[in-house]
Amino acid sequence: MSSVNVKIDPGDLTRLSTKIKHLKSKAPRELSKNIAHAAKFIENDAVKNAPKDKGDLRKSIGSEVVGKSAEIFANVKYAAYQEFGTGKLVDASEAESLGISKATIKRLYKGQGKRKINIPPQPFFFPAVRKGFKKLLDGIERDIKNLL
Repeated sequence: MSSVNVKIDPGDLTRLSTKIKHLKSKAPRELSKNIAHAAKFIENDAVKNAPKDKGDLRKSIGSEVVGKSAEIFANVKYAAYQEFGTGKLVDASEAESLGISKATIKRLYKGQGKRKINIPPQPFFFPAVRKGFKKLLDGIERDIKNLL
């Protein structure tokens, strides 16, 4: 097996070390900021696209950000039925596009089977999550480029 010798300019190594230290000190703050922006975007987009009857679903949508984590929620029990539909009309494709299986959605949000109502899906939450996640990744990528 042959070997390759590489010479690194000491000045380049110093610059690299400085940039890594800079990245380590700034990255957590920037990441938290990007997460907060993405969470607010998801919340606003979900509110904007949620079905409106009396407005309770829209009013129930919110977000909480703590450090490098965020929770976006809809606090009415029927939110999932609006999102995915019911009966023979259930469509979990928006959740599936984010890696959540249809079986998981059915397990978490299966009705009690008391009524045979087929409500068509009106996705509002998972499309917002998908768009917000893309904004988060774009923001992180932009910040990494700026920090380097």
